[in-house]
Amino acid sequence: MKSKTEERFLDSGPQTARPSARNDVAGGDSREYGSEVPQGGNKGHNGHLTSGRLLARNTIWNLIGNGAPLVVAVFSIPILIHGLGKDRFGVLTLAWALIGYASLFDIGLGRALTQLVAKKLGSGEDHEIPALAWTSLLLMLALGAAGSVAIIAISPWLVHHALKVPEGIQPEVLRAFYLLGLAVPAVVATAGLRGLLEAHQRFDLITALRIPTGVFTFVGPLMALPFSRSLGPVVGILVAGRFLGCLAHLLVSFKVMPELRQRVAWYGP
Repeated sequence: MKSKTEERFLDSGPQTARPSARNDVAGGDSREYGSEVPQGGNKGHNGHLTSGRLLARNTIWNLIGNGAPLVVAVFSIPILIHGLGKDRFGVLTLAWALIGYASLFDIGLGRALTQLVAKKLGSGEDHEIPALAWTSLLLMLALGAAGSVAIIAISPWLVHHALKVPEGIQPEVLRAFYLLGLAVPAVVATAGLRGLLEAHQRFDLITALRIPTGVFTFVGPLMALPFSRSLGPVVGILVAGRFLGCLAHLLVSFKVMPELRQRVAWYGP
């Protein structure tokens, strides 16, 4: 015969043991029993870079940085046309366009650098950023140097044939194109440094650099008019401003990322 205790056990059927919180921890699961995993994951220590307030503020900084030079241009361009004449001013507009599009010589490395650095920041791999940044910047400088050689090489053909520059100003236009060719590496490097700041969401600093650089694009040639109406000094001042802008971007990048100053490394296997 079966005892009453055995009958109760058989009637109740096999019971499945419910793990306790203590057993979960002992078995390697760090969650307490009954707790829920937060939805959306952990943003990490750089999660503030994607906050809505920061993105809205960055949009405002971009509008200010792009709008201020346009205001200066409205007042500067009529003075430059009167001082330089239509032919020289036409060449100056080509110089502005060339400097504006010179960053295309980086063949997309600037934007790729911004995305890669932002990814490293988001995943907490900040220690890999210096090598990645310097590798990209050195490659961009090499591409900028190649672009500089290309522009200098085709300048005589552009001045004497393609652009149909009046013979009286061809020598100074040719010198101006040579100067513009020298500016390409600085423009390309500046684009890469700006990409680093964009990855860190420092659009306030980018705007603080963009405004004087953009304003100088129009004010710089005006500064040369009292001394010379030749394109050589006008474009020379414009090119010097780009080199100063590149240096300013480098110094600000050192401030935001002090690790860049400490070591120059090559990113690779």
